[in-house]
Amino acid sequence: MVPILQLIALVIITEGRDIASYICSNWTKVALICRTVNRASSHHFLHMPAKWVGLLLNCRCKLLNHWDGKMGQCSVLVTGPRTSLVVALSHLLRVPIPDRKRKVKVPEAVKVCIIDTLRRSINDNGRRLSNGTSSLRRIQGGESFVWACNGGDTCGSILVWHIATCIFDVKDPYRRDQERGSPPISYSHHKIAATHLSRYCAYLVTWCPELLPDDNDAWIKSLYKVVKKDAERALAGHALARSSSSSTPEEEYQKLVELLSANSKHEVLKKGVKLGKQLVETIDSEEMVWKLLAEFWSEMILYVALSDNLKGHSEAIARGGELITLLWALLFHAGIVSRPGEEDGAAATSAGAV
Repeated sequence: MVPILQLIALVIITEGRDIASYICSNWTKVALICRTVNRASSHHFLHMPAKWVGLLLNCRCKLLNHWDGKMGQCSVLVTGPRTSLVVALSHLLRVPIPDRKRKVKVPEAVKVCIIDTLRRSINDNGRRLSNGTSSLRRIQGGESFVWACNGGDTCGSILVWHIATCIFDVKDPYRRDQERGSPPISYSHHKIAATHLSRYCAYLVTWCPELLPDDNDAWIKSLYKVVKKDAERALAGHALARSSSSSTPEEEYQKLVELLSANSKHEVLKKGVKLGKQLVETIDSEEMVWKLLAEFWSEMILYVALSDNLKGHSEAIARGGELITLLWALLFHAGIVSRPGEEDGAAATSAGAV
């Protein structure tokens, strides 16, 4: 009799744990938010008091690994002061520099840009997500940048735009002060969103390729490694030049572009340099460039979040989750569930609102 009671108790505890885990999961919270927004005016929807909604959203189950609200950051072009000796030795000894896997809190600017892009995609684009081309076509002269979104694989486009974003960031007059630990500068929210999303997409390419649209994870990782190695080789001399504090951001930019243009061999790196130069030379307003880049990266992160790779996302959730996994769930509950194919740079997506 006792073993039977113990078995029943174990089953009850297990089921209770599963129920609590489901109720407190990010998936349930995303579903609740989407249902509340989509059906707030529906007479067929049982309205839940705001107090209970708030309690559920704040509920956390300690039995689960939870997303920590951070986003990974990586960069193909490492132009910080730490490279002055490390890169030179790496190039001399032919030993690659390991990527620093660092995470930062998701800035409010990133959240705002992503939500604005999602709202625009639902309201204006008929639930069509773009790989960045829509943001380019909304600005005067933006059509001239569309070439960098075409040409095949998504990961290649990500790296091209990531390199261009890094190159444009070198011109920032306050960047060096921030690297040295000076008090933070009040940056444009467009710049904050663009740089963080750019580095996050590079992080996904090198650390979480299984969450990206391209099927071959090994190929994605190898692409990142080859491009990064080519960049390190091309910038071996630039690292030593950075030790001088007298150079201006404009001089650093010119030297960086000169070295990359002369020494880069990989097509992705060459395209990134070409795009970076085009951003600098085509658009006069620095803030306008950051706005373009912020909207581009917001579209790109939503575009790559669309996935039918349930295994990859479930494994990511088990590890605590990723920003892209939460976006994947958000898109699903918003009724955007598939990427049937790319046509004119956009993915047509359709589903009934949940």
